[in-house]
Amino acid sequence: MDNVLYFNAEKDRDGQRFDVLCAYLGGKAWQDSSSFYAALEKALKNSDTLPDCIIVYVASGEINNCLHYWENKELHDSFLGRLSKNNVCFTKALYFIELRDGRFKIYEGYTSSPNPFQLQTKDVTDFYSKGLHKLAERNNVLHIAPAGHTFKHPSGRISKMFIQSRDIAATETELQFVANGFRTLVKNVDWLKIKTVYIDTMGIYSIVKEAALTAGCSANIESYHSYDSLKELNLPSDDYLVVISASTSGGMARDLINRGFCKDKIVTLIDVKARSSLSHVLIDLSSTGLLQGVSNVDGNETDIELVGEHFSYRAKPPKQVTLGIPHKPKHLLDILKDFCITGINPINQRVDAIGKSPLLSLKPANLHASGKFIDWLNEELKWSLSSSIDTVVFSDDGASEVLAQKALDFIKNASGDDKAPSLFKWPNINKEDLKNSTGVIVVTAFAGDGGKLRQISRDLREYESKTIPRHFLIGVGLPQSKGSWKKLEQFLVRNATPRFYNFSVWKVLPLGPDNIKKSWDELAELAAKADNASTSPLEMITPDEAAKCYEALSNYIEQARDSLLPNANGDPLKLTEGFVFFDDNFDHKIDSITQSDTLLSMAAVLQTAREHADPEKCLRPTNYQSVIISPENFLRFNDDILQACILRASQPSELDYSSDHHLSELMKEFLYKVFTRHKHPFGYAALEFAGALAVGKLKLKKEHCRELVEKSVKSIGSESHVLTGFLLMAMPKS
Repeated sequence: MDNVLYFNAEKDRDGQRFDVLCAYLGGKAWQDSSSFYAALEKALKNSDTLPDCIIVYVASGEINNCLHYWENKELHDSFLGRLSKNNVCFTKALYFIELRDGRFKIYEGYTSSPNPFQLQTKDVTDFYSKGLHKLAERNNVLHIAPAGHTFKHPSGRISKMFIQSRDIAATETELQFVANGFRTLVKNVDWLKIKTVYIDTMGIYSIVKEAALTAGCSANIESYHSYDSLKELNLPSDDYLVVISASTSGGMARDLINRGFCKDKIVTLIDVKARSSLSHVLIDLSSTGLLQGVSNVDGNETDIELVGEHFSYRAKPPKQVTLGIPHKPKHLLDILKDFCITGINPINQRVDAIGKSPLLSLKPANLHASGKFIDWLNEELKWSLSSSIDTVVFSDDGASEVLAQKALDFIKNASGDDKAPSLFKWPNINKEDLKNSTGVIVVTAFAGDGGKLRQISRDLREYESKTIPRHFLIGVGLPQSKGSWKKLEQFLVRNATPRFYNFSVWKVLPLGPDNIKKSWDELAELAAKADNASTSPLEMITPDEAAKCYEALSNYIEQARDSLLPNANGDPLKLTEGFVFFDDNFDHKIDSITQSDTLLSMAAVLQTAREHADPEKCLRPTNYQSVIISPENFLRFNDDILQACILRASQPSELDYSSDHHLSELMKEFLYKVFTRHKHPFGYAALEFAGALAVGKLKLKKEHCRELVEKSVKSIGSESHVLTGFLLMAMPKS
């Protein structure tokens, strides 16, 4: 169970926007001082930036423990040290907020200045509501019907939306948070007088029960099962409360009021908008971004019938997506022309300048030597750089200093005065460095999802004496997704004025989730299991023979820590001419194409497929239909390295063929051909397929997987110890 729930909020004061980190501490945070501070530090580590203020919500009865733990000097001083940087304390205040008797009570835990961040009851109420909204977003309570479909609600209403309130709390801490919010934010409910609480579904029983317990209420909780028994629900003579799990139209609350129920005694947990004339609404989705993009019903859709809180449409076969020209990334070729062959580091190579080993990374020299990039840089500075900018800040990554120097030279030549612009390396900057600055440009050669840029932005805001023009300039962006890049831009450009900061980037190439790198870790874990294996799951392979196979498997995995698995002959996988996404640009030097070139390209293609606007071509599942990479892809992209890159860059759900008998059987037949032809080009990716099967990333129906392993091992025998080793490890447990 997680012991802390955390989220970021904002507060405007005197025309300036302040970052607030909010945390709700769950039960395990109160075991001792170490647990208490560990929970706070976890929230702080996951904050977008060092916050201006920290607010800790404390459940009733724990405030004394909270204040006692807070006074632990050693842990206290260590935690406060995390709030400072370069002898500047970023966090101005920390408050503890006790949720007691349905109210928020504020305790001051720490302030660092004579004019601290002032907190009002309205602020902590608004922040708590913000936390509920973010929880609704995080736990995906709102489901949007896929293209061409609508939801048919139990009331008979047709809608593009369905709200699943039971998903609002996924952990014990989240349950406590929602229940306390229910009790504290819903006013005019005297819990001690309530005799019966009516709920429309058992899915929200735990939330209502927790809210009642915290209030000391012993009322009976009865479910009237949505519209099925609503007509049989009579107006009770004793005090009552009716809790509606969710609403998109207010219909159930309206029916209740028409039958004599009081609106002040009706609460809707989640609604698409506030309806004060019908009920209290705890979470108003119109205050979130969840309703954006919801289309209207045109009457030609297929209905997905809802049965209570369940879908009756889950039997729909998975959607198959075949990769092709429509999935070609917009900037892939532009980046490859400058970085392919010589400019993409080998897989998992350590980059000393940043002290990390990213799966895929670009070489700075290729960016600095790119004529197209230099032309873009000069044009961008000429057209977009404010004349008031006199300070250049660059990230300490071994790649950005050259670009920073170019920006510095441009400012110097453009200004025409004797004053030289300032150049600073982050994080080696402080308040004194920016004392007289009139504008700042932040330069970085490469950026992922922008964690470092966020921190630079946070530091500048702290060090600048007033809000001055700022410009973020990035060479190449390699984020996980378009969405994460958009969030980065929105974070960086906002400030305390109505104007936005400037944001410039040459090329952006989303590469998909970070878990691509996980496949190397999974193989290492597989090797460790093989090292400890002492038996054979098949009678046809003796224990001694199995031991040789497991040893060969471990050796191959060890040799491929920084590459794809080789073919069964021990040779590296390579690309041949005609790769559709290269547009014949590299056919004349195809032997020089590296594995990292190919993996980067395929990862970008798959991420483009996940974000495709056409639902039929989009490699993104819904709650009503899974989506998989069609088996046809492995015939279309029949180069061994392309098949391997698809396996590595895919999400496990995209390779799960176990939900459909036909697809599972189709993949079983294809894999059998690959395994039995492992000595020939058609089967050169056999170890990658077998590895994906063994670690559970590629899934078949259990009976198909068992049949595949038995039949393949019988055919291969001792011809390839390593392939047999992978297949033995892939054998399903009976």
